[in-house]
Amino acid sequence: MKHSVAAARGGLARRAARVGMGIALSAGLAVALTACGSSGGGSPTTAPDGGDTASGIAGKRISYISFGQQYEFIVGLTTTIESRLKEAGAQVTTLDGKSDPNLQTTQVQDALAQQPDALIIDPVDPSLMTAAIQSANAQGVPVFIVESLPDGVDYASFVGYDNVAAGELGADTLAKFIGEQGTVLQLQGGVASKQAGERKEGFDKAIAKYPNITVRDLKTEWTAENANSMTLDAFTSDPDIVGIWSHNDEMIRGAVAALDQLGKNAKSGESGHVFIVGHDGTPLALQRIRDGIQDATVVYDAIEMGNLTADNMIAFFSGKSFPKDTIIKPFIANAANVDDASLWGNLPALN
Repeated sequence: MKHSVAAARGGLARRAARVGMGIALSAGLAVALTACGSSGGGSPTTAPDGGDTASGIAGKRISYISFGQQYEFIVGLTTTIESRLKEAGAQVTTLDGKSDPNLQTTQVQDALAQQPDALIIDPVDPSLMTAAIQSANAQGVPVFIVESLPDGVDYASFVGYDNVAAGELGADTLAKFIGEQGTVLQLQGGVASKQAGERKEGFDKAIAKYPNITVRDLKTEWTAENANSMTLDAFTSDPDIVGIWSHNDEMIRGAVAALDQLGKNAKSGESGHVFIVGHDGTPLALQRIRDGIQDATVVYDAIEMGNLTADNMIAFFSGKSFPKDTIIKPFIANAANVDDASLWGNLPALN
């Protein structure tokens, strides 16, 4: 998901700062955050020794180790979780993991030293987070995990996402745009990222249905800078590339800059347009769709993920049952629905 989005927009740093200020969110955001509700399955879990109402979480100290506040998706996710939990009376301390799994490990240990009532963890590399979460298990601190689930750990709640289905949806969408033929680029996330691996798995599986499509994989590691230089190189060696699939919308910023430099920046509907399908559904992606630069994005609903995590934590401390495991499904945003107010990337507080 790894450099500053603010470089593309100038305002993300200010938006990221608002992540730690849930009380400053607009009334419209508060309504949107509670509108999603719970979805998905998993076996119901009931917390022990809880109260009878949501006030059971009031006064609880929550430490949240985030993936990295460089990304608009994470800003949306963090804003939602913080706003909901603070509204319920919890004290939330958010630590910026900065896309660094080693830093996250240290942050978990530091948080545990403060004896929090619960942890929320969004692992950069789940395999490197196992020992840290096991430390929380040994200390009796309940752990609420989002995005990627490490092996061999106990946890109170996991809210994940069907990354394989997202990759498949991206493949089918791009194939339709390009008429099921031609060479396309796959801009990949981090090599150690479970999310990136699953998105690639889904894309590769689905794109194999189209024998006239050739895929060139670029190890762009989530960053717009890598996407820029590698897209330039790819188009220099093969000017006839017709499409791009990106594991996140952030990397498209770099790819679009490369297309601008190469003079291959025809808009949607114009001759020579390079079709682009991204992932996340960020505010920038939705604006690029409006502008005819990007054609679609696979929406990873940051608001729904945040709401579900907050719902589960509130239920835990209130002694109520909740699904231990929930998987969010992807869907497409394109020119037909780009202005839908329910899209998380259209939330006023994030724009």
